[in-house]
Amino acid sequence: MQNKNYISSYIAGTGKCVPEKIISNSYFESYLETSDQWITERTGIKERRWTDDNVGITELAQIASEQAIQRSNLEVSAIDGIIFGTVTPDFHLPSAACILQTKLGITRGFAFDVTAACAGFIYSLALADMYIARGVAKNVLVVGGDLVSYLANQQDRNTCVLFGDGVGAVVVRACEKDAEQAGNFKLVDLKSTPGIYASELCADGREADILKIPYGSANRLTPELVAAGGHFVQMDGKAVFKFAVKALVEVTQTICAQVGLKISEIDHFVSHQANQRILQLVGEQLGLDKSKIPMNIEKYGNTSAGTVPVLLDEELEAGRIKRGDLVLFSAIGSGMVWGAVLVRI
Repeated sequence: MQNKNYISSYIAGTGKCVPEKIISNSYFESYLETSDQWITERTGIKERRWTDDNVGITELAQIASEQAIQRSNLEVSAIDGIIFGTVTPDFHLPSAACILQTKLGITRGFAFDVTAACAGFIYSLALADMYIARGVAKNVLVVGGDLVSYLANQQDRNTCVLFGDGVGAVVVRACEKDAEQAGNFKLVDLKSTPGIYASELCADGREADILKIPYGSANRLTPELVAAGGHFVQMDGKAVFKFAVKALVEVTQTICAQVGLKISEIDHFVSHQANQRILQLVGEQLGLDKSKIPMNIEKYGNTSAGTVPVLLDEELEAGRIKRGDLVLFSAIGSGMVWGAVLVRI
């Protein structure tokens, strides 16, 4: 099979923002029956970042977005739309994307949130590429992040130790037209051309109960529900672990088959930072070298939709991921939803 494909967009710039407040494992030792060793061995997490009370997600998103736009060599006025993957908006209404739009000084284009939990950035990135392919936009700001600390029951040692707060952002730009252009799709050599090569988005609502926050229009928030912890994250850890490994392995295989590339040709696997053992097992089943699986879960914990863009920005800043590298983004989230996007940076 020839390594040729059509692309429409590429990632032009990245940014991130995490809170300054560091919460180490010793914090939980002070009031829960747990230990630094127990947390580290089961999750790989040593510390996480938490925001102060009443700090909204858009405060962090503004900083990450301004970095991404500046690094894309664009003016803010060039942004045609904002897609924000988050389940922790500032308010139920309006969307975090609309509030972020105003904070950035953007007065045109579209702005909306994507509710795909930890897979929110993956879903949003794929949507941005589709919008550009259809000619709806040329420059799309994609943001992924959550403040999961306030959604975690601080008395539940199985979940509260997992989560942190953080936001990442990227600017997705339309590829420049050339002689081999078909509409908004550009024929390229997958061995060299920067761009978003393929995406795969999946869902299976039958597994919704293994990771949820069980209140909403079908289960209204009452004093009784609050007393029972129904407004906090509830998770069947073993079921999520098993589902995550299977889903991440299969979506990686699927997306590589789509474009006719071998898994061994991918330089980096930037996956959702939910649990170190999940990532290690996925790597083993795919036959990956550990050096190809970057992790920062030990510093930030699980920031939901923020894990992938924060890790990408960090790896680029450190020079561990370089322009021209082939990177596979992947994540799973409540729903259950999962997906992957293959990109040459």
